[in-house]
Amino acid sequence: MKPDKLWLYTMILRLNIRWLIFLAATALPVIALGAGPSNLLDGRIEAITKQVERRAEKLIERKITEDANRRIAEASGVPTDLEASLPDVLPIRTSDGVTAFFDTRQSDGTRAVARQWLLTASEEELGQLRHPDITILQRQQLTGLGLTVVRFRVSPERDSRAALRELLPELADQLDRNHIYTPQSTPGHAEPQAVIPSVRSLCTEPVRVGMVDTVVSSEHPAFTKARIVQQRFLAMGNHTGDLAAPQAHGTAVASVLVGRPSKQAEARLPGASLFSASVFYKRSDVASGATLAHFLEGLNWLTEQNVAVINISLTGPDNRVLASVIRRLHQQGVALVAAVGNEGPAAPPLYPAAYDGVIGVTAVDNARALYRWANRGQQVAFAARGVDITVAHPDGGQVTNSGTSLAAPVVTALLACRLLRLSPEQALRALINDAEDLGETGRDPGFGHGFLDDLSERLRTPPEA
Repeated sequence: MKPDKLWLYTMILRLNIRWLIFLAATALPVIALGAGPSNLLDGRIEAITKQVERRAEKLIERKITEDANRRIAEASGVPTDLEASLPDVLPIRTSDGVTAFFDTRQSDGTRAVARQWLLTASEEELGQLRHPDITILQRQQLTGLGLTVVRFRVSPERDSRAALRELLPELADQLDRNHIYTPQSTPGHAEPQAVIPSVRSLCTEPVRVGMVDTVVSSEHPAFTKARIVQQRFLAMGNHTGDLAAPQAHGTAVASVLVGRPSKQAEARLPGASLFSASVFYKRSDVASGATLAHFLEGLNWLTEQNVAVINISLTGPDNRVLASVIRRLHQQGVALVAAVGNEGPAAPPLYPAAYDGVIGVTAVDNARALYRWANRGQQVAFAARGVDITVAHPDGGQVTNSGTSLAAPVVTALLACRLLRLSPEQALRALINDAEDLGETGRDPGFGHGFLDDLSERLRTPPEA
């Protein structure tokens, strides 16, 4: 909005405020204002008017700033902030139309299932949960991870870490909210005559790769020769019916891993068996989310499938329960590759990419320039292509997407090939040696160790141990 329009709107607002306050004030009984001199009424009206004007001007300025930022974002291709567009309290329903839980914005800006917490505990420790303010909703043995996870609901008075620390002092470091995690690519736009991307097989041997994402539309022509095993984790305990399952994001990520852009093109991992844990539920026509409880179920199932590496193209807040699971996976020798996120260069680290032992991946375009909205920091290990990537869409066609979600599976594929002959530590070292140093010399917050060019002939031949 131009300054002259702002001035005009402010003056009109001031006149209206003064007129309304005058009418209201003069309508009051004289006794309410006292029997003082005539200027007493004028003085009170003026004081009230100034106070209201200041508040109104702040509201106008904030609205103008929001509109300007939105226009700048639209003009510069900023990914839509789907999280911010969601209501503070969003009811999530099952396929039967029953409200399963409320997806809520927390005071720290994160989102979580309302009043739900998770705890990793032994049988002896579970006895401490017997309290009138706690209702146990589900107890699960995650055998692949060797953990027992309890999902419980608390009373409104206990719905904070401070309150639970007071109630459960010995378990406080083992519990956290049932946080909600989100995919990390922008909604795609259709490409009716999309340019077939240059994709080359990185290795043809049989590899077992896992991914945590949405449902994959495995009937898409891109997966005609792919071997995809899917398992859904969208049940809600004592509720009938599963949560609605989106397909777009997982289909896009899977097409980067094992899909063929055309009948003549190659897949990155033509010999792979892809195990896909579907954990995302539908929030709106364009937004999806995954509860931490479902995320953990998916990770547990993937460990039971004996996969060598797991691709995680989702992000969210730091969480004590998730951190303990990531540590357990690292101890078991499972390699984890995760998108670092698309919240911008100044954004704080997102998880699980920022946990120790996780290989964080950022996105670059074909000119090897960083994706402008990629997160930066010490969690970035590598950069790979992830801007304007042509991927499969559930409708059977193709779309062009961008985001760190699409760069992560490139590194996952490269790592899977190296794990055929190398230990996880040796494979990681091999990728560091293969990376092209961009940006500052050595590892830096933008590119990490550097760019991994999956089109390079050199990277198609995994090194021997």
